[in-house]
Amino acid sequence: MRNSKTFDVNLFEKMFNLNSKNKIGANTIAVFTFILYKCEDPRKEIVLSDYQLARELGLSRQTVITAKNKLKLLGLLDYNRNRGFPNRFILNGNPMPKVTPNTYEIIDKPIDELKTIVESEINTNSSFSKYPNLKQFMDFAKTLKDYSEKLDDLLIQKFQKWKEADWKNSLGRPILNWQSTLEKNINTLDVSHYNKGSSLINLPIIKRPKLD
Repeated sequence: MRNSKTFDVNLFEKMFNLNSKNKIGANTIAVFTFILYKCEDPRKEIVLSDYQLARELGLSRQTVITAKNKLKLLGLLDYNRNRGFPNRFILNGNPMPKVTPNTYEIIDKPIDELKTIVESEINTNSSFSKYPNLKQFMDFAKTLKDYSEKLDDLLIQKFQKWKEADWKNSLGRPILNWQSTLEKNINTLDVSHYNKGSSLINLPIIKRPKLD
């Protein structure tokens, strides 16, 4: 945050306080720090694409998506993104820009008040929605007996995968009861993640023959 002296300090303090309790993770801290660095005016949105964040930080795009969802879940920032366009980040504490057909106007209400209004609208409409938002998804996951904090990143990735697939499973079939499906699959998340990570380790070592 180049033009602010105290705002970034407050956000860093909030981030590290959260990290001491929830173990946010190094990648998420790196993404948040980079977003702060790119913020030239705390009253305005920060426009960054997932690809730019991934390239600049040397992370995978999926890691960036997981990190920004975690930051949103923790209340450190909010963001809007339309498919094919970059993210428009809003740091928690900034005024929320209101989009009009021709111009952007700054709303006087603090973001916490707006967040309450948005969450209220989400809760009001939740009975009409078949699928959850990220907060509802994570809140339910934390009630399951096989849940642990180390699964948070994997759960966020699972949510993103289902959402991008229009709530269909790997066979292309609609997920009719996401709570039941998640409950059945949560104890396999860590195993499948480990298998993916260790697949390269298990490759046989091929020794090159000596030439006479």
